[in-house]
Amino acid sequence: MESYEVVIYGATPGGIGAALGAARQGRRTLLLEPTDHLGGMLTSGLGRTDILSLEASGAVFREFAGRVHAYYRDRYGEESAQVQDCNNGLFFEPSVAQHILQEMTGKETLLHIQLCAELKGVRVEGTQLLAIRVQTDAGEQELVGNVFVDGTYEGDLAAMAGVPYRLGRESREEWNEEYAGRLYMNFDESKEVYPGSTGEGDDRIQAYNYRLCLTRNRDNFIACTRPPGYNRDEYALLATDVAEQRIKSIGDVLNMLAVPNGKTDSNNHHYCMCSTDLPEENTAYADGDRRTRELFAKRQKEYIQGLLWFIQHDEELPEDFRKDAQSWGYAADEFTAYDYFPPQLYVREARRIQGEYTFTENDARLAPGLGRAPIQLDSIAIGDYPIDSHAVKKREPEGQNKALEGFLGLNWLSEIYQIPYGVIVPQAIDGLLVPVAVSASHMGFGTLRMEPCWMQLGFAAGIAADLAITRNTDVRLVPVDALQISLLDREQRITYFEDVAWDHPARQAAEYLGTKGFFTAYAAGLDDPMPLSEASRLIAWARSLPGCRSLPVLPATDNLIPVGTDMGPRLPLEEAGPREYWRERPLLTGAMAANWIQVALRGLGLSAREDPLIELSRESSITRGTFVSKLYELIREVQQM
Repeated sequence: MESYEVVIYGATPGGIGAALGAARQGRRTLLLEPTDHLGGMLTSGLGRTDILSLEASGAVFREFAGRVHAYYRDRYGEESAQVQDCNNGLFFEPSVAQHILQEMTGKETLLHIQLCAELKGVRVEGTQLLAIRVQTDAGEQELVGNVFVDGTYEGDLAAMAGVPYRLGRESREEWNEEYAGRLYMNFDESKEVYPGSTGEGDDRIQAYNYRLCLTRNRDNFIACTRPPGYNRDEYALLATDVAEQRIKSIGDVLNMLAVPNGKTDSNNHHYCMCSTDLPEENTAYADGDRRTRELFAKRQKEYIQGLLWFIQHDEELPEDFRKDAQSWGYAADEFTAYDYFPPQLYVREARRIQGEYTFTENDARLAPGLGRAPIQLDSIAIGDYPIDSHAVKKREPEGQNKALEGFLGLNWLSEIYQIPYGVIVPQAIDGLLVPVAVSASHMGFGTLRMEPCWMQLGFAAGIAADLAITRNTDVRLVPVDALQISLLDREQRITYFEDVAWDHPARQAAEYLGTKGFFTAYAAGLDDPMPLSEASRLIAWARSLPGCRSLPVLPATDNLIPVGTDMGPRLPLEEAGPREYWRERPLLTGAMAANWIQVALRGLGLSAREDPLIELSRESSITRGTFVSKLYELIREVQQM
């Protein structure tokens, strides 16, 4: 029996994020992976990262993207095509992603990685997960941990430990989600919804596939081959689509997106009725045993190989169509240990745990009355990708061929959103965090299920595990404010602002206060003068924080006469009335900010400050960024007491 402080099962980007977070906090960390492959989809063909902007990422994923950019810059030069094609590190070749993740994990002396370690059992006492059993080449062993993290796409550890979970799709009514349940949607710009869209829930799961790395470079080219058991009938309707000009080239069958060095991230094509997805047949995968999953993965691989063979060689297709398709082959320098085919099945969705919070479609839309998505008080990361789902049914009989059922993309509807801690904290079982198979409806999962998002949620899980161990408490009881501050210290993003640069000195303070409802839109205006009304509201809110119970009522003005000074002769009515006084003085002055912060310090039992408050008091007006930064400093001190 071996003991670690943090044990992670599943070396996906989410699992790797958790491992890096825990190990960098000084925790003895074990990362287990049931296969021989490190990195999940990030190193298995998904080279066009599903995130709209680097500004919506932080911590380890931002570091990963930065390292990718540096790799291409150092190898090919700043002005090279490779640097341009990598899009600030968001687009990359699978082998480069593999190199970067191995580099990042290899630097951590407290992190041990064990591949080919399959979960066989768990030990739970009451509600506490205490240990797991894994099978490796060396035999079966029990591993004890203070905190466990499930980093698998399937939620295998959570399910085995007894965490309740969801499968399939909820109805439109269950979570009040406009596009939930049975849906036929045109994927083009119109987003037209077709008849038959009833909104009914079911047990269907969106389709899986593999993300292929193809190339036209004949110096780095492996021809596609006919797979065993090739069945032409599965693809025959494509010939009709080509004849009727609905499909005009291989680019209409595969969605081929460029990554550096003339390679692609080739995905299922949204508009093709017969592409690389294989709906319906993956239904048993999520809850299936190892044999069930292996059989489906083999079936999915051979189906895609058969599709490639068909569009390159079937004589019913026009010769020019076939020749164009034949110009594409596997990249000879990718997946060399796996016969040039990606090793990781793209499990877009499987089990979804039932957690302390369920993320839904409405959490990624504008909130009523706000200019942003809903405020999450316990936000630990942000997401920036439209809700989407791949099909849950195959091509249906003639008359319903406008759209595949379940295929949707809500790019006009989704906003950048906050992700609450509760989605990774499972119900029923303690000592476990689940940053990949998170708590969400099918629709909510449709945006959370992106690798950059999972990697950042994993990192948050690693930091939360460290705090739980430090405070000798369970992960569900970790103080959220302490977790948020710790994440911000490590460059995690927990609130998005469209007008705040990454290096703005008040960014972290604004992101923290953005989780408390202080900012109601995506603009923070940190360089604008601070209104008194906002400052007063912030100080009043701060009084409700843990440790702030003794904070006294705020002084009423910014022109307090020093103690010992004779106030008379003066009648109170000679002064402007309170309403007129504040109406005439709508902005916070430096003197008032210094006085208020001193009052807050004393109320919190913290020592009074001379510097930098003296300098602050000399300012004729205070920006919003300056004030929130000073308040954030107080909050940090309270959380560390």
